Amino acid sequence: MEKLRVVLFGVGRGLHLAQCFMLCDAEIVAVCDHHKERLGAAVKTLDESVGVYESFDDFINHPMDAVILANDFHRHAPYAIKCFEKNIHVYSECTAAGTMGESVAL
Repeated sequence: MEKLRVVLFGVGRGLHLAQCFMLCDAEIVAVCDHHKERLGAAVKTLDESVGVYESFDDFINHPMDAVILANDFHRHAPYAIKCFEKNIHVYSECTAAGTMGESVAL
């Protein structure tokens, strides 16, 4: 069986989750964060071969099976919807929607 290709959006809150996925034999193939300094630390912790992105719109086109959403807690729903539209599985590290409208859209 091939390894699950997982990407991480939100390195500051999600690096430990990526490491947990790796313990389950998933491969972390890319990371995205708007804080450049966090990206360097993630590459050192994970693997130098991971894709590195500052833009989610570029990041979502990286080959993947699933995404870990660990960005700002109140912004998960819009990013999860973008992933679902591309048939990408989503793991949200907290409540994915803050309003009833976001829940319906999700």
